[in-house]
This record gives sequence, C-alpha cells and structure tokens, in this order.
Amino acid sequence: RQRQMCIRDRIGTQSAAWAEPAVRLASPIIELVPVVKAQADTLGLNADQKAKLEAWMAEAPIKRKAVEQEQIELRTKLRGAILALNADDERKTLIEQITANEAKLLTMRDKCVDFLRGLLTAEQFDKVVAAYKAKS
Repeated sequence: RQRQMCIRDRIGTQSAAWAEPAVRLASPIIELVPVVKAQADTLGLNADQKAKLEAWMAEAPIKRKAVEQEQIELRTKLRGAILALNADDERKTLIEQITANEAKLLTMRDKCVDFLRGLLTAEQFDKVVAAYKAKS
C-alpha cells in the first residue's frame, strides 16, 4: 500500500514535469519596423515619414496580432484533436485553416516591407536592410 502511494506520487511529479509546452507561432519571416523605430533619428525621417509610420503602426500590428492569436487558437485545437484522435476530417480542416493563416501572416510581413519601401528613400531603406542583416 505504501509502495503504491509512492509510485502514484512519482507519476504525478513526472507528469507535472512533462507539462504540455505552450503553443507558439513560427518566427516572423522578417521584421524591419523595429529597426526603423530604433534608427529613426539616424535615418533622418522627416515629419511626413514619421506621421505615416505612426499611422501605419496604429493599425497594422493590431490586425497582425489578431491573426496571430487566431493561429495560436487553431494550433491549440489541432493539438487537442490529434491527441484525442479526432476524425481525420476535423484535423484536415484545422490544418487547412492553419496553413491559410500562416499565408496571411507571411503576406502581412511582405506588405510591411512594401510599405517601408514606399515610405523611405532608397538610401534610408538600404540602411534599414543593412542594419537588419547585421542584427540577424
């Protein structure tokens, strides 16, 4: 009896140590905005560029974060469906939704770079890219 309790205690401790990891997103394909923000003075952004960047920053990250949250929720559902051995159709649907969301996130990052390319002068953009590559 005492041995059974000891084994149960160890199993409980082990399962606590093997807690499910948090669901995470894939790394962003590219992140230039933090470089622009960090080097705004060095880049010599004019008032118009600063205003457009601030306006864009007030909207774009909110939209991206909503898709990222949806992606985390879908990944969590898929993990549960896989572990519960739910029907293949349900898992396939979740995988398709995750794939579509990942494409949305990649497109958002791509459009961000297009926005910056249109906002900055060629020289400013080249400086941002060089700083990004040096950081990577």
